[in-house]
Amino acid sequence: MLRNLDPIYMLLSIPGLLLGFVLHEFAHAKMSDALGDPTPRSQGRITLDPRSHIDIIGFIVMLIAGFGWAKPVMTNPRFYKKPRRDDILVSIAGPLMNLLIAVVFYGLTKILLLSNILNNNIGKNVASLLVITAGINVVLFVLNMIPFPMFDGYHVISNLFNTWRYRFFNLLEQYGMFIFILLAVSGMLGKIISPVVNVVNNFLINLILY
Repeated sequence: MLRNLDPIYMLLSIPGLLLGFVLHEFAHAKMSDALGDPTPRSQGRITLDPRSHIDIIGFIVMLIAGFGWAKPVMTNPRFYKKPRRDDILVSIAGPLMNLLIAVVFYGLTKILLLSNILNNNIGKNVASLLVITAGINVVLFVLNMIPFPMFDGYHVISNLFNTWRYRFFNLLEQYGMFIFILLAVSGMLGKIISPVVNVVNNFLINLILY
């Protein structure tokens, strides 16, 4: 996962986390707005101002523990022409934005590699910042696509399969927060997520950097 208490790494992580959190929530808000829901706009979420999207506690927890949260975008599917389809589009907009950020920043790293700027310390530091930002957003992409309550992936699953019909999912929604905290604190969450993060990250690195 993202957890790394090295002070330099944590410092270099801040821009990537800010960018990832802000653009993730902005993507949700913009997509919902484009599909006819006035709620995000009425709440001032159609903006790139970090103050509108960042939950300071969630940001600090993410920086230290490797999982966290931003201010969730409130939406109202009743305004959508096709509620289930459009709610899926809104749900995946955030994670796909994180994936796009990762692609862009690995692309910028490739440009640095081709320009031979990495021969000096400044170039190496910039490259480190770019790679860390890309890696963080891969983590955010995978984390948010978990088919678990509170995450975007669960909204996709619930819209596709009408999960309210099944007792298992009802119980999962009821106790989801407790289960997630238990998994995170015990370290199991990292063990579950890390292999997926590595697969996605390695795929992008091999695709773009090599």
